Amino acid sequence: MSFLFKKSNQQAQVKKDKTRYYRLEGVPFFLLAPEDRDMKMKELSALLSQTERGYIYISRKPDTYEFEGTKFPIITSNFQLITEKELDLETAEPPVRPEVTKEFAKYLQTSEGYARVLISYAYSTKIYEGSLGRIDFKSLRPELFELIVQFQKISPLSVRNYLNSLEMKKQKMARYASSSVQVEEMLVRGAQLKRDLDEEAADPLKFRFVFVVHAKTTAELESLTRELIQAAQENGIFLDVPCCAQREIYEFNDSVGYRVSSNVSLAKFYPLVGFSLVEPNGIFLGTDDKGAPISINPYLSINGRQNPHWAITGTTGAGKTTTGAVLIDRLRKAHDDVYVIVIDPMSNYNKFFEREADLNMVFKDTDYLGLDPVALSSEGVVSSGDIADFLIESYGIPLELRGILVSQLEQNKSLKELNDNLESIASKKFATEYRKLENFLLNMTSGADKFVFQGKPPELKGKKFVILGLQTEDTRKKRLAATMLMLYAYSLINKLPRNVEKLILIDEAHFLFEYQSVAKIIAIIYRTARALRTSMITMTQLIQHYNMNNYSREAWQLADNKLILKQEKEAKDDLVNLAHLSEEEVDYVLKSSRGKGILRTGAITTHIQIQLTEEEKAKWRTE
Repeated sequence: MSFLFKKSNQQAQVKKDKTRYYRLEGVPFFLLAPEDRDMKMKELSALLSQTERGYIYISRKPDTYEFEGTKFPIITSNFQLITEKELDLETAEPPVRPEVTKEFAKYLQTSEGYARVLISYAYSTKIYEGSLGRIDFKSLRPELFELIVQFQKISPLSVRNYLNSLEMKKQKMARYASSSVQVEEMLVRGAQLKRDLDEEAADPLKFRFVFVVHAKTTAELESLTRELIQAAQENGIFLDVPCCAQREIYEFNDSVGYRVSSNVSLAKFYPLVGFSLVEPNGIFLGTDDKGAPISINPYLSINGRQNPHWAITGTTGAGKTTTGAVLIDRLRKAHDDVYVIVIDPMSNYNKFFEREADLNMVFKDTDYLGLDPVALSSEGVVSSGDIADFLIESYGIPLELRGILVSQLEQNKSLKELNDNLESIASKKFATEYRKLENFLLNMTSGADKFVFQGKPPELKGKKFVILGLQTEDTRKKRLAATMLMLYAYSLINKLPRNVEKLILIDEAHFLFEYQSVAKIIAIIYRTARALRTSMITMTQLIQHYNMNNYSREAWQLADNKLILKQEKEAKDDLVNLAHLSEEEVDYVLKSSRGKGILRTGAITTHIQIQLTEEEKAKWRTE
């Protein structure tokens, strides 16, 4: 395979003309379901068999992603299959690599800095699936990182002879009770290769892995080398820095250092890890664990997504609230005509967008909100039965009075009209049930609750960016007010043109989910808002809050965008049973740092690191 990348002589040029370059797709391998991982490995195994010989070439290098005039750091990944075989795959341009200008014993000087070649010389008998995709850098990013998987089919007969010789060695060792770690490992690998050939009808291959790190200085090169060797060893791959052959291996002219395996076993190393999720007119959110950009347009029905709704959860300090700010701010920048209404029981967003919002109101304990549930019921935003259930749960109204309450909600257009009507009926004989109901509902117009239901509501008409915050320590006030603000916001959404994009965000939604009647209303909005081109976003501190009752679970299931940021260890059962995360994924979110988590959007699951500019960090700091 020395013909690849060579330019020095006529023979090489002739062979180069036969070389074909095909584009391969990276996938979020570690977040696939087990059966999907198996499918991807089988696809790679079949490709190796079909190709017969060639290279899988992978490169990763720092880049930028521009969103609305701001540049964010990302990592660009390139996946190619390089071979002489003609295949039914999308073609690609040859990879552009730095040219070698000077060779040293254990590194190279290139046209763009310095490079070091490392080669795999040994492997653990226990290899994780996708071990090549797990190898990454944390403390320092290389200027360019290259991984080359070289492979070539070999004669099955020669491999059978090799396996027979191993069997003879095994018998001899047993006879003389002698052994060594190296021989034992050789026997284990030989037994696996035999199983591949006998049970999987696999093709034997000779292969090796070549790693190349690029840096601006030799000091950086040394640091990158140490980190790469350690990361590879943690994944069962042992690397060596070959002396005095750096250039030959860099240019793929060297032919030593190959190991024998099969296409089935080699596919288990799965190197095609990485997924760039960039949707048309998308909102840039951040990068995946390989540094690839994630830019989503939730209003598009693509990638298996059926609705624009979100469920976002993250413990204190996980970056949940700032992520909400990212969604709001960047959506408004990318989608000029969008309507945004934020309901914030902690009034963080009122401070975040103090100058941008068309209406920015913070309600204190003694401020009148003027949110009349009877009026909202008469508008048909939510059924009279659902409003009745909300009032029954909020005021402890006996269930036997529900029929009367629903009837009165349907007959009256305001809370005052309903109370006057109840008082009129209750003054007559044989109307004790009406008197009971009137007494219960008196709590809505007296005491602290009157500030929620009486007064004049905020004027939302004509306002495209509205933030309604609460400044109170009274959790009951937060629940009542947030529920009514949500209904009031949804009433406005219902009056806007259906083709206009809209968004309702409710922060600290756990105040609402713990009450079944309120959770039911949220679930109804999730079900119906899609037809109004409305994105409903609920945000909670812990994933357990989405598992409080059937309706909170329904809201979780209805959201086609789910973002799980850092969770506490108590969340483990819900991460498994509600979010259906694997053990590895659960461990990931339990140990996540700020802004890091798992994103599910439609049929796609990926790691994500939310990216904020320094200006955004300063502006949206919550503590």
